[in-house]
Amino acid sequence: MVDITNDDIGESNRLALWEMMLKLRLVEKKAYDLFLQNLIKGTSHLALGQEAIAGAFGVSLQEGDYTFCTYRGHAHTLARGSSIEGVLGELMGRQCGLMKGKGGSMHLTDVDKGVMGSYAIIGAHLTIANGTALASKYNKTKEVSVCFFGDGTTNIGAFHEALNMAQIWKLPIVFVCENNLYMEYTPIGEVTAVENPAADRASAYNMEKIIVDGNDADEMYRTAQALSKSKRR
Repeated sequence: MVDITNDDIGESNRLALWEMMLKLRLVEKKAYDLFLQNLIKGTSHLALGQEAIAGAFGVSLQEGDYTFCTYRGHAHTLARGSSIEGVLGELMGRQCGLMKGKGGSMHLTDVDKGVMGSYAIIGAHLTIANGTALASKYNKTKEVSVCFFGDGTTNIGAFHEALNMAQIWKLPIVFVCENNLYMEYTPIGEVTAVENPAADRASAYNMEKIIVDGNDADEMYRTAQALSKSKRR
């Protein structure tokens, strides 16, 4: 059982998380401004208001750990230490971008920082994330894989396959559902039979579930720290 008791996280940790969240907010606002100026082509999915989730894991994970995220992945990429120039450059299709402008907003990757990609296909990355976790277990190293996804992903078959595989193989992976209550324009409650789309289904795979307020920065920090520690073998 993961312990996330309500201990004070300390001012130094709180300041580090605040600085991270502020950076994520300012860069996302800049991305929005660039989008309005038509300097970012296509679309751009922002994580405004969700900075505590990416930020808490960003300050909790270690070098060598792996993260996977959805097309809403600017914040998660920056939180692992990728450069602002590299992220914004990629959004604008510039040579200075993380993939030299060939990936764009929905396909951010920075392997040197453990950022194993943003994925435009809903649910595609969950089983891939199991792969890095399996490699860590096989090689007897201590890397942790963290896989972020939205509430809508829980209605995709790969979600269930990934959770089942992870639990059978006892993989060092954390699945993080960022539940913003909507699947694009559809309220999640209208298309899902359970109240908590990810957590309530975890029991079917004998997995521990933790439900936290994603806007409570202290709680997110405690949770991210406890989960990364529990999975590090």
